[in-house]
Amino acid sequence: MRRLSLLVAWFCLVSMPVWADYGLSNVVEEQIDRSQLPGESLPVPPDEMTPVAPVHDQAQPVKKPEESAPQYKKTEFYPYTIHISSWQSKKDALNHQKRQSRDLKPVFITKIDLGATGIWYRVDYGNFTSKGAATARMNDLMARGVIDAESFIGSAVPYTIELGVFRDEQGAAGEAGRLREKGVVTYIMREADSVFRLLSGAYPGQKSAGPALEDFVALGLQPKIAKR
Repeated sequence: MRRLSLLVAWFCLVSMPVWADYGLSNVVEEQIDRSQLPGESLPVPPDEMTPVAPVHDQAQPVKKPEESAPQYKKTEFYPYTIHISSWQSKKDALNHQKRQSRDLKPVFITKIDLGATGIWYRVDYGNFTSKGAATARMNDLMARGVIDAESFIGSAVPYTIELGVFRDEQGAAGEAGRLREKGVVTYIMREADSVFRLLSGAYPGQKSAGPALEDFVALGLQPKIAKR
């Protein structure tokens, strides 16, 4: 009996690895592909996302077109002015113009090319239709001591440099102030109720206005030579 028990025990020990191998060989490994599961979507990488254009709730502002200069037909001309003083230094001319402007308007500066004598800065006053009208005004100012006795009326100066035409005097004065900060002295000539010209200088001919014209172009302006 003891011998039979030992035999059974030995048989069990020998057969256990065989049964273990048989059990493992029947295990089925299943790999689940989650991409094929219904009702589930995969996340899209950020680089593959289609950009969405932003939605603007407010309408873009419409750019207002620039207002055109008023049109007019010039009917009266002012070819004469009173020359108060002349300077080769712009600084001296500006100082004298400032002093005279306390009592007179318009007092302006004419940068003029006088050929052999070079560039001069004239301090001029007024716009007159005739030499007689200019002379009468000059004599009155001299008698009252407003201007020096050296002041004179030369030949006609029918040309000027036009820097702009405005619909109201306020607009012309604003531009004149902006140019004054750059050392440019201008004056305003009213042609009609809604026409105000911003001018610089008084010239006998177009050539003499050349240096001043170049200065304005360098400032980014669009000057033109016109009749006073």
